[in-house]
Amino acid sequence: MRIHIMGRHAHRTPFAYEPYKRLFRQRFDYVDTPEKADVILFGYVLNIDENAEELARLVKANPALRLVVVSEEPLWDTTNSGDFRKRHNIRKTGDHAFAFSAINHHTSKVYEFRSLPYFLTTEDEYYLRYAYEFGRNAAMAPGAFAEIWKQAGIRYAFFAENRDLVKKYSIAHPDIETYGLSVYRTDVAKAMPDKGTMRVGQGWGAKVTRQELPDWHLDKLLTLQGKSYIVSAIENTSQRNYISEKIFDAYACRGLPLIWAPASHRIHEFAPAGSCLNLFELSPADAAKKITGFKPTAATFEAYAEAQAGLYERFRKFDDFLDERIGFYERLSDELTAIVEEKPAPLP
Repeated sequence: MRIHIMGRHAHRTPFAYEPYKRLFRQRFDYVDTPEKADVILFGYVLNIDENAEELARLVKANPALRLVVVSEEPLWDTTNSGDFRKRHNIRKTGDHAFAFSAINHHTSKVYEFRSLPYFLTTEDEYYLRYAYEFGRNAAMAPGAFAEIWKQAGIRYAFFAENRDLVKKYSIAHPDIETYGLSVYRTDVAKAMPDKGTMRVGQGWGAKVTRQELPDWHLDKLLTLQGKSYIVSAIENTSQRNYISEKIFDAYACRGLPLIWAPASHRIHEFAPAGSCLNLFELSPADAAKKITGFKPTAATFEAYAEAQAGLYERFRKFDDFLDERIGFYERLSDELTAIVEEKPAPLP
C-alpha cells in the first residue's frame, strides 16, 4: 500500500514520527507525491478543507484513492471533525464533498495500550528520561518528598495554553466519558493566587513559545524538578486512553499531580488515589479551593512514594517500551489495512 501524508498537521500523526516510520515502512510504501498514493493520510480533518482543490483533482484522476484521517488528538476530533464517532464520513468544504475514513480514539481500539500510553512511544527521549528520573525518585524516602514540597518556591505549576472563553473546547459527551478541559484548566489556573503560581504556555504572555525552544520537554523538567509542589497534569481532553507526557512529568519533577478523571480513566493506573489530586466534577472555583486548602499527610507521602516505585517498575525495562511501540505499530497497520477495505461513506 502506497501512502502519502498531507497537510500542515502532517507531523502530528503516528505515521510521521521517525521511530514509527522505521516500523511502518515494513508494511507501507511512503511516496513523496500524492499522485502516486493509494491512500492519503491526514493528522486532522481540517487538512482536507485546506487542500480541497488539490484533493478534488486527485480524486477525479483516481476515483479509487482513499482519504484517511489518523488522529492522535481527541481535542481535534471533538471540536472540528463533525461526527467523530463514525469510521466513514463525508467532509463538505466549499464546493466539494469528500468521503474519508477516520482512525481515532473513538472509532478504533488502536490506542488501547498495554502498559504505556501511545504518546510516550513516539520518541525514545521520553522513555530514557523517565527511566532515569523514576529510578532516582523510587530510591527516595517518603519524607524526602515532604521536604521538597515544603521548600518549593513554585507552589502551583500550570504548563498549558491559555484557552480563555473558547467555548468549542468545553465539549461534554458523558455517554462515552469524553470531556473538553482546555477552558476548564485555564480557569483553574486563573483562579489560583498569583503569588507562587507559575503559568506557562501560549496566551500567558510568554515571549518564547514551547515550539521555539530547542527542547521544550527538557526545559520543563529542569524548570520544575525539585522546585515545585503541585503540578497540573490536566489534559486538554479527558478520554480514557488519552494520556500524554503530563502526568509523568509531574511525578518526574517530584511534584504532586493535578488530574481530572472519572473512575474509568486509565490515568489511575499511573496515578493511584492518594498520590495526586483529582478535580473531577469540581468547578474551577471549588478546584482552586481544594488545591490551596490541601494539606499532605504521612499517608500522602507514603502513597506518593508507592506511585514513584510503580512508575520505576513500568520504565525499568527498555524491551517493555519497545514491545509497546511494536504493539501499536501492529494494531495501527492492521487497522489501516482493514479500514481501506471497508466501503467508504456514499457521497451525497
